[in-house]
Amino acid sequence: MIREIFGDGGVLARALPGYEPRPQQLAMAQAVLAALREQRPTVVEAGTGTGKTIAYLVPAILSGLKIIISTGTKTLQEQIYCKDIPLLQKMLPVPFTAAYMKGITNYLCLRRFKEAGVTDARIVEWAARTETGDRAELADLPEDAPIWEQIQSTPETRLGLRCMLFEDCFVTRMRRRAQQANLVIVNHHLFFADLALRATWPQAQVLPTYEAAIFDEAHGLEEVATEYFGVQVSSYRLQTLARDLAHREPAQAQLAHRIDAAAQALFDRVRRAVGPEARGRVPAELWHGETLAAYHTLDNVLDQAAAHFGQYPDDVAVALGTRAQLIRNELALLAEQKSRSYVYWMETRGRGTFLHASPVEVGPILRENLVAQVSPLVFTSATLSVGSRFDYFRERVGLDQADDTACLQLRSPFDYARQAMLYVPRDLPDPQAADFIAAAARRMVELLAITHGRAFLLFTSYRNLRAAEQVLRAAQLPYPLLVQGERPRGVLLDAFRKQIGSVLVATASFWEGVDVIGEALQLVVIDKLPFAPPDDPIGAARIELLRAQGRDPFRDYQVPQAALMLKQGFGRLIRHREDRGIVAVLDRRLLTRGYGRIFLRSLPPECPQSNDLAEVQAWWRQS
Repeated sequence: MIREIFGDGGVLARALPGYEPRPQQLAMAQAVLAALREQRPTVVEAGTGTGKTIAYLVPAILSGLKIIISTGTKTLQEQIYCKDIPLLQKMLPVPFTAAYMKGITNYLCLRRFKEAGVTDARIVEWAARTETGDRAELADLPEDAPIWEQIQSTPETRLGLRCMLFEDCFVTRMRRRAQQANLVIVNHHLFFADLALRATWPQAQVLPTYEAAIFDEAHGLEEVATEYFGVQVSSYRLQTLARDLAHREPAQAQLAHRIDAAAQALFDRVRRAVGPEARGRVPAELWHGETLAAYHTLDNVLDQAAAHFGQYPDDVAVALGTRAQLIRNELALLAEQKSRSYVYWMETRGRGTFLHASPVEVGPILRENLVAQVSPLVFTSATLSVGSRFDYFRERVGLDQADDTACLQLRSPFDYARQAMLYVPRDLPDPQAADFIAAAARRMVELLAITHGRAFLLFTSYRNLRAAEQVLRAAQLPYPLLVQGERPRGVLLDAFRKQIGSVLVATASFWEGVDVIGEALQLVVIDKLPFAPPDDPIGAARIELLRAQGRDPFRDYQVPQAALMLKQGFGRLIRHREDRGIVAVLDRRLLTRGYGRIFLRSLPPECPQSNDLAEVQAWWRQS
């Protein structure tokens, strides 16, 4: 059946003009079907251009199982549901249904909307006509619009069956559609929010019961799982609680004000103690003196709120009391720092402050709550192997003790020998040198002259980006310069695609999940090898743990992590068989350090390499 769909003259070839059978796509589809039938965990690295989405959707449909498809981004989630699923429903002889689920904060809460007394005509009109309640339909509503915080569904404010509007609720409708569907399309954030909830309360769940799970963009699983199996209390969360308390019972405005004031006092002290950095560890010794007093003040007022609203007979008040008690419990975990299996840290985002307790090791958690509970599991991405080995990925997601795990590496069908050139200069300063970034930026100017712009300049830190930006602007480039942060991400990408010759200057969020096909992108420059910053609190804690276990954290963690990130950056260039261009990594350590070979082995081996700019220019002119 699989060959009849993917082979010459098969279902796909007959239905899609210009479809070309790809051996890699067929091999992946066969591996996924085998995984689903044999109920074994399977890891598939499918190079760019394999067509991996269709390669796992078709066997998922043929299997007849109830399957969760989890993606790394909402963009891919929407593509699967809005484009790929309707196509396959028309093509395949097997009837099936699919549902699309987002996190509940994407949906309008009818109860909170009614209570808020919204007067904004756009939102009132939309709320009256929408069938989904999905805020994505409000295209002109800013992501940080304060009004949405007041009317969205949230895990803390949702009343479930106790709500008078439960039957009309958009979240209820979404979940019922998912319960009836063969395939449920979610993203990693929703999947791991559900998994963490089930780990705490086995009877609770967000997703419907499923028989198998397929993870696309699986390279991001560890980071998302770390977030959801940890604890987080933010200044925003406390502000929202205080506002809801005051709205529910105006007579308790003083109590709400006390929560606001106590939270601000605590977070101000933590920020001052940790220092000016946006992210930093919170040492246990911080919780004494004035900080401890501020914590006790906040704990006491939350205790009062929980007791006051918990005594009411109505469900809304009880839910408010429960929220206050939950935040109180989580703050205690953050302040007491009893468990050595967590790293305790703080970050600032905008005007908000976030306190975290994050698990240092996610692999054992996933082994217990995912690998041991769900069979089969399929993990796929274009970047899972390091030097052709899957050891690192398997350990990070809890597959290291699953001896029956099947691993398959499929090379991209693209002709990298013809389509791409890798440039690694030897003559630039060491990346640790003070004069490196200025010299690297000048080399970027030379590279831009070869391709006449049309470039992504990707940086490993904002500091390097800002320093290079000064050099680039001083050079008075004849190409539009688009700098991350000046406009929203989507707006920048749209401008880059439309203004041929543009140069996009960006950091981590543009290293992956970005597709630019055609002449708009013909050069990707990476300033240096993307090792995680040494002050990253989670990374630092993982390094300490590996060292305590007698392992080499550089070999076992830092190099593999950076190699996968480099593969992601490299992968931005060639997205189609007609694409052609240059990838430049301005870090001579690729050539001068022993570990450089691991990075190079992780890139397409057939891609020609040079450290001579004149050779690169000659290669480009031959096109």
